[in-house]
Order: sequence, then structure tokens, then C-alpha cells
Amino acid sequence: MDNSEQILTLIKPFVEQGKILPRSKQEIEESIGDFVLLFDNNQLAACAGLKDCQEGAMGEIYSLAVAQNLQNTGLSNQLLAKILIQAKQRQFSKIFALTKFGTDWFIKHGFTQMKIADLPSKRQQYFNHDRNSSIFFKEVD
Repeated sequence: MDNSEQILTLIKPFVEQGKILPRSKQEIEESIGDFVLLFDNNQLAACAGLKDCQEGAMGEIYSLAVAQNLQNTGLSNQLLAKILIQAKQRQFSKIFALTKFGTDWFIKHGFTQMKIADLPSKRQQYFNHDRNSSIFFKEVD
């Protein structure tokens, strides 16, 4: 199984629960360079995409998932650390995530809840008002 298939398998239960937006295999393959991946015994254990918003030196975290059987083991902390390293390498000043769940996790890890108006203007256009996600920002040091 290649990385894109492993990502799809990992996020599938979260997509079914409405916690992560669905992505096609083609979408994952086209953006595979965005993904930070953590493996456990050659199996994908956690992932997150970090997309360049092409505006305001901001990156958007998406498809953040930790395998259900490995949650509460510190993998999300490792994943965030790798995301921040990648964000710094890509010269982002801020990263943000839209979420309907896990808001406590974002706050615990130094993210600040913000408003739609704080998003890059291009990203504001695609905000799904029906989904009504919370928006969390974090400065990249």
C-alpha cells in the first residue's frame, strides 16, 4: 500500500464520523508533498497535511488524524512538532486549522480561536458556513 492509500485508510473512520472532510485518492496523491507522516511498525500511525495558502505566509493544517488504536500515546504531540518544523522550513508565520472536534487539543497546544475574517481572503471564500467549523491559529516561532 502506498502512502496515499495509507492516508485514505487512516482518515476513513474520521471522514465517516464527519470529523475530517473527505478526500479522493487523486487529491491526496496531488498534495502528497503537503503531508507529514508518522509510522509505527511500518504502518501509518498519524498524518496531517500542511497546505500553503499563498497569502500572508500562512499554512493550513488539514486531514489531521491519529490511528484510533494509538490515540492518547503522544503521537499528536510528535505530529504537531513535525508540522511546526515543516511550517518554519516553508517560512510560514502562522498555521491554522478548521475543526468541528478536538477544540480542547488545539487550545492545549497553544492555538488561539479566531474568526472567519482572520483567514486568508482566498480561504474565506471557501469556508463552509453549513459545517461551521471553529478556526484555530498558531504563530510559528
